[in-house]
Amino acid sequence: MNNAAPAGSPFQISLNPLIYATIFMAVFAGCQGGRYYMSNRLQELGIACALLLFVMGCWQGLFRLPYQEWRSWVLSPLMLIGGIIGISSVVFVLNYSGSVLYSAFSAREFLLAFMGPGIYLLCRCGLPLQNVERTIWFALFALMINYLLFYFTMDLRAAFFSSDHTVSNLVTYDAWRGFRLKPPLFAIMVALLGALALILQSRGKAVKTAAIASVALAAYIWSIVLFRSTLATMILSVMLYPLLLSHRNRLKLIVVMAPLVVLAVPVVGSLAVENFMEADGGSIRAKAFLKAIDHIAMHPVLGAGEDSAYGLSYQEIVAPYFFPSDLGLMGVTYKYGVLGLILYLTMHCKIWLRLWSANMDCRATDGRINPLLWGMFIFMTAQTFNLALNPGLAYAQGITLGSLALSLASLHRVRCAPASDKNTLAPSPNLPILST
Repeated sequence: MNNAAPAGSPFQISLNPLIYATIFMAVFAGCQGGRYYMSNRLQELGIACALLLFVMGCWQGLFRLPYQEWRSWVLSPLMLIGGIIGISSVVFVLNYSGSVLYSAFSAREFLLAFMGPGIYLLCRCGLPLQNVERTIWFALFALMINYLLFYFTMDLRAAFFSSDHTVSNLVTYDAWRGFRLKPPLFAIMVALLGALALILQSRGKAVKTAAIASVALAAYIWSIVLFRSTLATMILSVMLYPLLLSHRNRLKLIVVMAPLVVLAVPVVGSLAVENFMEADGGSIRAKAFLKAIDHIAMHPVLGAGEDSAYGLSYQEIVAPYFFPSDLGLMGVTYKYGVLGLILYLTMHCKIWLRLWSANMDCRATDGRINPLLWGMFIFMTAQTFNLALNPGLAYAQGITLGSLALSLASLHRVRCAPASDKNTLAPSPNLPILST
């Protein structure tokens, strides 16, 4: 097969900048950077960008990749994401009433998960992975700038008391922290962790300056929101990394320490419940927990399903204050049942293990960690500690970062795989899909 590049044409136009712009918008909107605009209508553009990336990846990969690899990154996501949206919508209509289309539309944030497979397929067909990661860095930085812009320009008090639930939900209030604009928290966590890694290992002045600026922005945003439990789990994850997670053989120590972890569960659980109850709205959430337990018993296998803002809602079915997204894994079980809970935990573990393995591969191949991958790995580790109360992968921010993490980790594993390893796909020998 002749791999020579085609002769240049005066009418040839590179679409690579368009692809990078699409990735930027999908990450920005998926991490809820657009929630401050037009009642979060920018999320629809992010979903459209995620779907466009997937369609382009499917088309290019069909002609350039082995069928088995193409199938695993096309058919599997279609079945998984389509199954979640379709089954939860049908289940809700069967359990209660309404329209399947309305419920499916309410679950549209799961379509953001197509972003990761799309990026994987495009990179396997020749799109430079380094440029994709640079685009993601720009999106994370833009999310922090965007948050601060609205924090200083928005009337937070007026927004908090707004009759529009979409607007009032942007702001939270308590006596000691006052009115606070809710940030794109997951993106800020990854940006902060990745930037810290860049500062420690980067030699370029421009990169190090950008990393310091990112850390400063993230630290300032943290001084506004003051999410103590999130900060605590991040610090714990960073401390555990050199002890248990920085080498493959150290992972075995987790098995040795398992009995201590089991003994610590009641204490940690008690502290978590106490912190949960003492937080603002703790008594309301406690009542919502009890309501959720009662309703889970009615539909234990597949749950209540996906409600709709245009029809019957959870607040009408259960209680006016009932929001499953505030109830952690209990809320996931209420919406999707025991099967949905098992699927969620399986995907969480899969992403965590893929990130850990990819980080080990990068260290072995490059002699250093990949800052973006490492930031995502520490973020997922922190999420694990807070899993019972914050199942972030079930909602837009977590869906976006989880999909990105899985695809980037898989791409680095392919990049670092030895050519002699028959069980791992070798890097694609194809030329870039779109000339630059």
